[in-house]
Amino acid sequence: MRCLLLIVILNLCLSGSLFSQKDPTWDNTARTQWNSAFKKVEIKSSADGSIQPAYLYVAQGKMRKPLIVSLHTWSGDYSQKDPIANEILARDWNYIHPDFRGANNKPDAACSRLVLSDIEDAIQYALKNTNADPEDVHIIGTSGGGLATLAAYMNIRYPVKSFSAWAPISDLEAWYWESVGRKQKYAADILKVISADSILNAKEARRRSPLFQEFPKELRKNARLYIYEGIHDGYEGSVPITHSINMYNRLVGEMKYGIREIDQIMPKTVGDSDMVSEKEIIGLLTQRMNPAHNDQAKLFDRKIHLSREYENINLTIFEGGHEQIPQALGLIPTKTETSLEYNILTLGDSNGNNKDGWVDQLKKMMPRSNFVNISQGGRTIGFNNNGRKDLNELASIDSFLYVAKSKMAGKKFDFVIVCLGTNDTKSEFADRQNEVVVNFDELLRKIRRNPLCRKSNPQYIYVTPPPIRTQNILPKYHGGNERIAQLIPQFKTISNQQGFSFIDVYHPLLGILDYYATDGVHMAGAGQEIIASKIVEAIISFR
Repeated sequence: MRCLLLIVILNLCLSGSLFSQKDPTWDNTARTQWNSAFKKVEIKSSADGSIQPAYLYVAQGKMRKPLIVSLHTWSGDYSQKDPIANEILARDWNYIHPDFRGANNKPDAACSRLVLSDIEDAIQYALKNTNADPEDVHIIGTSGGGLATLAAYMNIRYPVKSFSAWAPISDLEAWYWESVGRKQKYAADILKVISADSILNAKEARRRSPLFQEFPKELRKNARLYIYEGIHDGYEGSVPITHSINMYNRLVGEMKYGIREIDQIMPKTVGDSDMVSEKEIIGLLTQRMNPAHNDQAKLFDRKIHLSREYENINLTIFEGGHEQIPQALGLIPTKTETSLEYNILTLGDSNGNNKDGWVDQLKKMMPRSNFVNISQGGRTIGFNNNGRKDLNELASIDSFLYVAKSKMAGKKFDFVIVCLGTNDTKSEFADRQNEVVVNFDELLRKIRRNPLCRKSNPQYIYVTPPPIRTQNILPKYHGGNERIAQLIPQFKTISNQQGFSFIDVYHPLLGILDYYATDGVHMAGAGQEIIASKIVEAIISFR
């Protein structure tokens, strides 16, 4: 009786003092301003008939595109601003940000049957009201959203293609006591969710915890689960890395050994390279690094401390805390390959020439097409960059096209795609920007007049340069971003006059370039993919 009294007193103290704590960075509910492109919608619950709000973005055009179902954090609701929103606009993917009963501080929330029903309702609503591909649906969430992502993986019936759980909670009972020990407000929240008498209901906590739920292996055989966790979470965040590791081990253990209880699975991890052993877990927790892992393994700019994969389940422990990295959408396995079959000539600079640049991304998206790529690093529209005439497209275009003709072996080009202009805005050419416009007009004219192009009668596409970082960049690029912005309206006018379709990638990429381009100019493949996808969409529009 005395012990019971102490527990009640402890829980009352938690309810009062911890609930008033401020939300940490990844559970921040203060920011609620959304871009006007995202519309508030109302979804009638199929479970209880209540109205559940959400933010929806409808991708442009008639082309089928992915649907991203983004789940809010523990203390948030549908109105909580989503860090991936800018990239949704840049990629022009369909998107829904459902409420699923709002903050997790009441019985209807926190992986209840109503929550799971709401997530399925949100998927169905978005499929009905967008051009989303029903076979290209992806769920993503961080922290409490990671918990909901795991719960959706274990419970919902819709055949979602991928689930990405960042810094997820997998065991509510464990997290309750971890939150008590860390003096975090979440302990009080958990009590409000699953305890009517201010005493933890361990049975209900387990029932709502993905770690202990039925694993629908057959339903998920064609779906991928990605679990991501920062190595410092639990120290500098609210969810210890054991939640991610245990969830991974539990699923793999059941797939390999037919065992679902994590306590029975852990002995199997010894010597099993597909899973994470207790020794490895202790090392990660105490060292907050893994000296045995490959130093070159990276998650974009983050070091990877541990990675495991078994069939379609992945675990990644990276250098970071309680977070979702900014490039998270670039990791989602959306459908990109097409059946398009064309002969395509591409003219660009380093972004077109580099490995994983936009031309390489086009090749992946259009594997049946034939490409002749005459891009080169340092190439300009009409200046001798670094004193080299061979980098001047205008001065050398006829010889470049002669080379392209020889590579085509008598075949005609269906498309000519030009993406130039970055190097013309370098600081050494800052006082010659009026020449850029004249050079651009003449270059497009010369391309169209060339015998190769006249014989092929292709469709012409001009793609703007991507933006350039404005700070922490090499001096040669200082002021370049502003000069590109000033040139784009003139490029658009000239492109239209010269019969070139115009694709603006500058403005969509403004809000996301910095974390895809470590040097501020050249984006990683996942960023270049955005440029390529917009080109593919333009090509499809000609059909």
